Amino acid sequence: MNDRYLLLNGTILTMDDKDSRHTAVAVENGRIRSVGSTSDMAAFMDEKWPVIDLEGHTVLPGFIDSHQHLGLTGQVLNGIDFLNTRTLDTVYEKVGAVAAQAKPGAWILGYTLNDFGLKEKRLPLKEELDAVCTDNPIMVVHSSWHMCALNSTALDILNLPPDLPGMDLGDDGKPTGVVRDPGAVTHVFPAVSSLTPEDVKMASFRKACEAAIRQGITTLHCLEGGEFGPGDTQMVIRNTDQLPVHTVLWNQVMDIEETVDLDLTRIGGCICADGAIDAYTAALFEPYLDQPGNCGTLNFSQEVMDDFILRAHKQGLQVAIHCETDAAIEQVLSAMEKALAAHPRDDHRHRIEHCEIPTRDQVERMGRAGILAGMQPAFFPYLVDMDDYELRFGKERLRWIHPYRTMREEGVVMCGGSDCPVTPHGPLTGIQAAVLHPIEEERLTPTEAIRMFTIDAAYSAFEEKERGSIEPGKYADLVILAHDPTTVAPEAIRDIKIIKTIVEGKPVEDVRDGPDSNAN
Repeated sequence: MNDRYLLLNGTILTMDDKDSRHTAVAVENGRIRSVGSTSDMAAFMDEKWPVIDLEGHTVLPGFIDSHQHLGLTGQVLNGIDFLNTRTLDTVYEKVGAVAAQAKPGAWILGYTLNDFGLKEKRLPLKEELDAVCTDNPIMVVHSSWHMCALNSTALDILNLPPDLPGMDLGDDGKPTGVVRDPGAVTHVFPAVSSLTPEDVKMASFRKACEAAIRQGITTLHCLEGGEFGPGDTQMVIRNTDQLPVHTVLWNQVMDIEETVDLDLTRIGGCICADGAIDAYTAALFEPYLDQPGNCGTLNFSQEVMDDFILRAHKQGLQVAIHCETDAAIEQVLSAMEKALAAHPRDDHRHRIEHCEIPTRDQVERMGRAGILAGMQPAFFPYLVDMDDYELRFGKERLRWIHPYRTMREEGVVMCGGSDCPVTPHGPLTGIQAAVLHPIEEERLTPTEAIRMFTIDAAYSAFEEKERGSIEPGKYADLVILAHDPTTVAPEAIRDIKIIKTIVEGKPVEDVRDGPDSNAN
């Protein structure tokens, strides 16, 4: 492909401030040269610029996944995929098939197992995994990445402390093999990650990027390092030029000095203020209705969170913290408010990640403080069972699950992500989920939902002047779709075929044949 070319005869959704639409784009040296009509491109055609006929297809800014984990996604792509598994017998069959081919001692890793989707409604126990294989350590990771199941061999290798918080014990006082957070995050995942060689990790990272490209993604916000992948942040920095997409790197630690020394401007991501709804460890003001004595888990004291956010804010860093429900949101929101009051900074763009069930008051305060919400609409089709959630929270609290419309009205900028590998890369799935929110009052228009994965996501990384919309001077990060997501039936958005992804002006030839051909 030439360094300059024209895209003609299409529907160009620019996602600029006016939501302008055009029919042609000129690309030169990886950037947008001009946007307009075919007649506006006459001078370029006179100069014999190459032409790509869009044949009526739709062009959007390349999608931005503002919350995903490159290292974890690469692990999942190289492991057993338990997405949509319905029985534990299927788990054992898949593990057994891999074990039959594995070298003795090699780890057998499986991912994306949702116990609420299983007939048995639980994770496998160590004895059940032992019945499949004891020559190899086995780890099966829950879809939330906040708990896992281990066989006896894995437990022996990891040598977990007997009093590890989050480790389930049986009636005999011995581990069942199931480990929840915080122990799963603080001990199990980092230990297993540290056993993986760098070359193996980098091969899986590239594989994860290629999977994202097939979903129309041109920028990945990579939440790396910390307990989920010790050392992964430095590894990405060393190998950025090997990755085929633009990356925005978050150092997922509380080590401010390390972050500054790495010349990074942002810190956090899944620094988990609380756990996960599916693990009953998301922190609540009031108990889970079906577990009356359980309000979830706050992983830090208020003093620790206040101190960390204040120091990071004073250092000029952008901060993002994982908060699923109201008690965790309150801890982090109040810490951010205190830091902003002590050291005002107009354009901080701090983020609260997930923000799944805030209170109305918390949304209003986020809007006033300029705190962004990192949202994952695809949680609805993949993780959220509204009937089950109503049993946990009741209708009054559940009314505020993922309150997109309210957030927009209160001035909260939302950026869209997948939390891959928790849910697969797939911005179109996220866009459709936001448009078809199960609570009708919180639904977005298709254009508003697209903004979450384009210009608003770019804004969340201070990149709105370079990416996120189709405007002259910006990088030519583009995705060509078979249909316009703003005009098809909402139920059809996720099924729109992606024709081509263009990263900084370079078309990627590997295209997606359908919406689910690249499920992670």
